[in-house]
Formats: sequence, structure tokens, C-alpha cells
Amino acid sequence: MDLNPDFLSQCFLHTLSPQPEPRRAAEAQLSEFAERPNYALAVLRLVAVPTVDEQIRVAAAVNFKNHLRSRWVPSAESALTPIPDAEKDQIKTLIVTLMLSSAPRIQSQLSESLSLIGKHDFPKAWPALLPELVSNLEAASGNNDYNSVNGILGTANSIFKKFRYQYKTNDLLLDLKYCLDNFCAPLLNIFLRTSVLIDSAISSGSYSPATLKPLFESQRLCCRIFYSLNFQELPEFFEDNMEKWMTEFKKYLTTPYPGLESSADGQLVVDDLRAAVCENISLYMEKNEEEFKEYVEGFALAIWTLLGNVSQSSGRDRLAVTAIKFLTTVSTSVQHTLFASDGVIPQICQGIVIPNVRLRDEDEELFEMNYIEFIRRDMEGSDLDTRRRIACELLKGIAMNYRVQVMELLAVQIQNLLSSYAANPAVNWKDKDCAIYLVVSLATKKAGGASVSTDLVDVQNFFSHVILPELQSQDVNGFPMLKAGAIKFLTVFRSLIPKPLSLQLLAELVRYLGAESNVVHSYAAGCIEKLLLVRDEGGRPRYTSADIAPFILMLMNNLFNALKFPESDENQYIMKCIMRVLGVAEISTDIAAPCIAGLTSKLNEVCANPKNPIFNHYLFESIAVLIRRACERDVSLIPAFETSLFPSLQLILANDVTEFLPYAFQLLAQLIELSRPPLSPSYMQIFALLLSPESWRRNSNVPALVRLLQAFLQKAPHELNQENRLDQVLGIFERLVLSPSTAEQGFYVVNTVIENLDYNALDRYMPKILSTLFKLVQDKRKVKIIKSLLIFMSLFLVKHGSVRLVESVNKVQQNLIMVILEQLWIPNLKLITGSIEVKLAAVASTKLICEAPALLDASAVRHWGKMLDSIVTLLSQPEEDRVEEEPEMPDIAQNVGYTATFVNLYNAGKKEEDPIKDIKDPKQFLVASLAQLFSLSPERYRQIIFENLDPANQTALQQLGSSYNCHIV
Repeated sequence: MDLNPDFLSQCFLHTLSPQPEPRRAAEAQLSEFAERPNYALAVLRLVAVPTVDEQIRVAAAVNFKNHLRSRWVPSAESALTPIPDAEKDQIKTLIVTLMLSSAPRIQSQLSESLSLIGKHDFPKAWPALLPELVSNLEAASGNNDYNSVNGILGTANSIFKKFRYQYKTNDLLLDLKYCLDNFCAPLLNIFLRTSVLIDSAISSGSYSPATLKPLFESQRLCCRIFYSLNFQELPEFFEDNMEKWMTEFKKYLTTPYPGLESSADGQLVVDDLRAAVCENISLYMEKNEEEFKEYVEGFALAIWTLLGNVSQSSGRDRLAVTAIKFLTTVSTSVQHTLFASDGVIPQICQGIVIPNVRLRDEDEELFEMNYIEFIRRDMEGSDLDTRRRIACELLKGIAMNYRVQVMELLAVQIQNLLSSYAANPAVNWKDKDCAIYLVVSLATKKAGGASVSTDLVDVQNFFSHVILPELQSQDVNGFPMLKAGAIKFLTVFRSLIPKPLSLQLLAELVRYLGAESNVVHSYAAGCIEKLLLVRDEGGRPRYTSADIAPFILMLMNNLFNALKFPESDENQYIMKCIMRVLGVAEISTDIAAPCIAGLTSKLNEVCANPKNPIFNHYLFESIAVLIRRACERDVSLIPAFETSLFPSLQLILANDVTEFLPYAFQLLAQLIELSRPPLSPSYMQIFALLLSPESWRRNSNVPALVRLLQAFLQKAPHELNQENRLDQVLGIFERLVLSPSTAEQGFYVVNTVIENLDYNALDRYMPKILSTLFKLVQDKRKVKIIKSLLIFMSLFLVKHGSVRLVESVNKVQQNLIMVILEQLWIPNLKLITGSIEVKLAAVASTKLICEAPALLDASAVRHWGKMLDSIVTLLSQPEEDRVEEEPEMPDIAQNVGYTATFVNLYNAGKKEEDPIKDIKDPKQFLVASLAQLFSLSPERYRQIIFENLDPANQTALQQLGSSYNCHIV
């Protein structure tokens, strides 16, 4: 079928169908066509046909944009066919003209498409773009065609964003110079010309909001381009023309536009321009303070005045925030003396800070209607761009140079607010909230810790008189925003509240878990969770299982009941609290039974529709910590846990709940490791499923599947010799180890096989295993792979003996062990890291040179000496002196498949096992082994050491011998 416009038009029409069948068929057809050359060009030409319905052309423009996003420069791991260069050239020739002549909805899609191309090709591979944009800008400006002007400026804005927030490199600066040389003058011209049009329309009075809005949007886009082009450094053109820019900027901050600002839409257009101006002058204040200094006072006055007129409407938040940010930047600069004049700080406090910190109707609405967003802003610090937070940041900035004045003034303000509340609590409760918010927001976090301090109030006194009455109120539902503020205060200052008082308040917090307000019971849960993390000097937990034992049953009951409140059925703060409490509490049968029932019930609910990954993670962590704390203490609980959990885990496996599979595998591994052999038939059924190649199809499941397979290999090694299971396990090992993204997991599998099976079961497989690993190293030569191979061979040696290792390696190829030693083992031994791994490699290498006949033979003198040199380096030099940074960059893209979805369960973590527990000190083991060997032929070995060991290592070996009272050399 040809890619003709009529046929494509029908396809895009069907993609808009509400019926799934024609929609899916059309989408499949387009996906097939997308593989053909000139597909993007054909879609672009369809977009250009004016007789085609606009809805179809918009759909085509969206498809075109997405096609470019995935195929203009496909990612390294993508299997998609890239767009051919000849087709790219034709697209670049057509797109600018088409974008400018399109309707707004299509224009926006094509502008994004153009930006996508520009991201990769501009300017080096698309030198014609900027001259074409400038030419069209001048033509559109001359015709007063502000639809086209704004299309061009919007595109330029998107392209120039690359100059923001990037590290300064020569390539970036060359690209920036090219853009400055070609676009600075046209930018200033259009900015000034549009300004004249605005002023003329305003002064004549003959304008309509519809004609002014595009002009203001044009100025806003010019300001955003100004920001991008000035971000890296102050260009000469902008420095030379600073007066022109700043005069216009100040005009927009000081001039009212009543005809436009009388409507909400018009007000937003003007405020967006003013906010863009504020961001520009803040940039100059931060980066070009010296050149900008003569304008600072005028802008500061303009913004003070402007802020006095900016209403509390949420629609004006962005302007208020950007304006206050400018004042904050000034307050921390050398220009801070502007705040030293009499009355300025009180004026800012009373006229800007307090009005913006006070609760607004929008805050109350958010508190009631969207508790998650309220908490993110209020407690989790995502409120940096809110009026409340930025007003406090301004105070902090001023306090850097005028701390005494600010603190004295605020102390009075806080006292006034509290007095107002005391006079009429029911009416003036927002004053108390404002006082609490100021104290919390202006607290200072101590470096290197979670504790905070403040010199604004006496924390103990403020807590006793202001916070405690709220927390001890018997009505958990009265004035919920005040209750939330009080709980937040306790959370923030938790390390400063004495333990006896905090323990009393823990019981109060348990009550607040029953509050109807989602924010209040979430804050109560969060506060309990944070209190249990408090540590005293020496890192000792302040609160232990004994501290929460008196009310643990009520606490757990209230936590699970809180999950029944509307909209809190997947409340992540409550589930995190459950996890933390279970990690601290003494888990008796009375607690374990209702907890596992409650958690599995919730698990069954979320299995039907997993939608909150944070909640789900804490749910699985809670189950894992409950298993660990309860079953390690009392193994008789394991059958009851299995009875509760198995139906849920089988549901996840049977329904292929993708998000939960890695979690399920980790929990199963945890249960198996706690079980006593023989494993139940239920586990063996899962073992059979685990060995199926289909189970390993998704890379996202691999780390958890390996963890589960390791558990089976440890607990049921004898069953491996039945039903061809060992062949299946080694097939899995081979599949994993040969894929770059799972090679490390493959080593985990084969290491566990080596550690848990008798040599008789392994003997016939070893040549194939070693051949696979040697070929892998030969092909990849990556440090990580070589280190993994050394650990594998070391583990085999300590488990099954040096003679068997040498024999197994030499079965692959005659005398291969010497090649392996010379090319891999000796030069890379010093790169081993990790305490258990270093010990294992050192002991194995010692055994090899002291026990293996092949190494003790006279023909192997050189290998013996070099191996000893590497062992001494490994044991005597600090890790940072031994290990250089790996020469290759980790291939992140190859790991995206599973690292993006696999999340390790901390509480179900695999315990690191030491495979040579009987050897405590590898240094002592080396010295003792050498002493025994040297006693047979001391002169011979002294000569070998003298000839092969680095002088520093000869000295290190002597020191090792002396430290263990053993004379070696």
C-alpha cells in the first residue's frame, strides 16, 4: 500500500475512533508503515494539505513529532530504524515554512518537532535553520503577523534552552557564539518594535485585549530567549545594550495595563511577562552583579511596589514567587544595604512576608481536597515555588546580614499573632498557624545531621505553651490545620524534645491516627516514623521496643484502621510507619497474627490495580520486616506466614502482576531461607516454575529471580540432581552471563552452585562452565568480569581444593592454568575489593601457591613469585592505592531494562555469607602457610622472593612475618 495522503488520512481518522477495533487496527498499520523510508515525509506532507480536516492533521502532526522523537537519533538499545539522511534533509527544508503557515494547534506540534530536530542537529548539522528563522521573523514582524512571530520566537526559545543549566564547554560556547552573532540584533529589534506597538495601542486607547495578548506573549518569549542567551555568561551585545533592555524590563514592572488586567486571562498574560522579567533581573543579580549594580535599587523599589499590589489570588502566584526571589537574591548580595534603611525590614515583614505566609482559601482547599499534594508542599519541601516558602526564604536572606533585627522583629510578630489567636481562637486560628509556620520554616538544619535549631523562640517554652495544648486536645478533628501544624512542629524539632515528654506524646499521636483529616493522620504516622529514627550520641536509637510496648497493639490497630479512611487506602505515610514500627517492636504472636492478616489483605487489594509504587514498596518492606523479625525469633510462625502469604504470592505469579513479581520473588526467597529442609511441595512447584526459560524473559525480574534461585540452591542442593534440574540451572547461568546487562547475576548463580554442591555432582560440568567464562573474559576483557571470574575460581578452590581447580582448568586446554595465572589472576588480583571478597581471593591464592603441585614445580618459579607479589599487594596496600578507576564506563543503557523497575527489598536482603569462616585472618593464614613451606627449602624461596617481589612488597612481607612472630625472609 502506497503512503498516499488519502490512505494516511483514513488511518489517522481511525486512530481518533472511540471504538477500540478500528483504532487498534489503524495504529498497527501506522506502526508498520513507520518502518518504511519517507514515512515521516509523507505524514508531514499530509499535515500540509489544507483540505484535510484539521483534527486529522493535528493527529498526523502528533504522530510526526513522536516518530521524530524515537527515530531521528534512536537510542543505542533501540531496535527502531533511524530516519534516512536524505529524508531528514527534505524534512528540514519543509518544516519551518509549514510550521509558520499552520493553524495554532498544528503549529505547536510542528514547533516541538522542529525543536527535537534542533536538539540533535542544530547548529552544526542544520546551519540553514537560524538564518531561515531570522528571515521569517523579520518578514512576519514587518507584516505585524504575530501568530508567525510567536511561532518563530517559541521555536527559538525551545532551541536556545540548551544553553541553560549545562556545563560550560568549548563546543557549547561555540554554538552559543553562533546563536548570539545571528540572533541578538533581531531579538532586540523585535522586542523594541513590539514595545512601541504596545505603548501606541495603550496611549491611543484603540485596542482590544485580543490584539494586545499576542504582543505581550511575544515580549514574554523574547524575555525567555534573553534568559537562555545570557545564562552562561554576559555577552558583549547584551552588555552594550543593557540600558535598552533594562528600561523596557522596568516599564513592564511599573506600568499598569487596566484594560488588559481587568480580566483573569489578561491579568495572566501580563503577569507571565512580569515573571519572565523578574527571572531575567534575578539572573543578572546572581551572575552579573557588578555590571547590573546601577539598576538594582530601581528594580528593588519597583518590585516592592508591585508586590504590594499583587493580590493573594492563586493565579498570581508565579509572579509573586519570582518577584520575591529577586529580593531574596538582592538580600544576600553586596547590595544588601538597600535593606538597612529605617523601616525597610519591618515594611517587608509586614507588607510581604506575613501576608504571603498566612493561609489562603486555596491552601485550605488543597488541605481538604488533595492531601498528598498538600503534604508534598508543606512537609516534603516541594513548596520552594510557593508563596509561603519563598517569603520565608526572603527572611532568611535578609537575616544573613541583619539577623538581630529580623529575629527581634519576628519575635514580636509571632507574639502578636499568638495574642490575636488567644483573644478569639475560633476566629483567629490562622494567626496561630502563621506563627507555627514561621518558627518551623525559619529553623536551621545542623550540618551533617537531621536535627534542627532556632534562635527565633525558645523551643521548649514554645512547645509547652503553643504546641502541647493542640496535641493534648481531646478533639482530634477540631481545627485540623492547626493540629497538622503542631504535629509538624514536633516532627521537625523531635531531637530537641526530651524523651519522657516524647513518650507521652507518642500515645497522643496514636490517637491522631484516628483523625478524619487525611493530612492529620498522615502527619501523625509520619511523626511516629521519624521519632523512631532519632538517635542519641554514639548512634544509639533513642526509642526501643520497650518504649512502644505499652501501646503497640493500639498503635498497630490504629495504623491499619487509618488505611480504611477515604482516600487513605494507599496512604504511603501510614504504610511507611507500619514498616518502621515493625522494625523496632518486639513481635509476639499477638502482634504478628493481625499484622500479617492486615498486610496480606491490603496486598490482595492492590494486586488488582497497582497504582502507587511508593505505597506498594513500603507494603512489601513491611511484610519483609515482619517475616524477618517474627520468624527469626520464632520459627514456628513460618507455617502460619506461609498460609497467609502463599495465596497472595500465587495470585501475583498466576496473574503476572508485572510490578510485583520482583517483590514476590524476594519474599519467597526470604521464606525459603528461613525454612528448614526438606522444603514443602508448594516451594518445589515454584522451583519448577523458576527453572522455566519463560520466567527469565524479563530483565526486570532477573535480580529477584537470582535471589530466589540462590535460596533454593542453598536449601535444596540434593534436589538439583533430580529431574535434570542442574542442567536447567546451568542453562540459566549461561544465558545470564552471556548478556552484558545480567552477567554479574550469572556469576551469582554459578557461585552458589559451586558453594552448595559436592564435587562429584559438578565434575562433568566444570569444563563447560570454565569454557563459557574464559570465552566471556576473552570477548569482553572488562575489569568487572575478570574480578568476578577470580572470585568464582577462588570460591571453587577453597571449597573443592587447588588440585581440582588446576585439573578442571587444564581439561579445557592443556596447561591453561599457567596462562590464566599469567594473564588474568596475577595482574588483576590487586583489584579485588570488599572485605569478604579480599579474604576469599587472598586465601585461595595462598592455597594455590602453597598446595597446588603445578605451582610448586620448579618450572613454575616465576608464576609462583609473581602470585606471591600480588597476594602481598592485595593484603598490605589500602584499597584506594590498589584499585584504579575502571577504564570502561558502565553501560547504563543496557541496565535500564531492570534497574528502572527492580527495587531491592532492604528487609528481605540476602545475608552476606563468609565461605571460609574457619579462617579468621588472611594475613596470618598467608604467613603460616609460607612458614610451613619455607621450612622445607628456605634458600630456594628466599631467592624466588628476591627475584620476583617488588622491594616494597619484600619489606611488607617481612613486616607481616614479624607481626605474627614468624620469620619468613
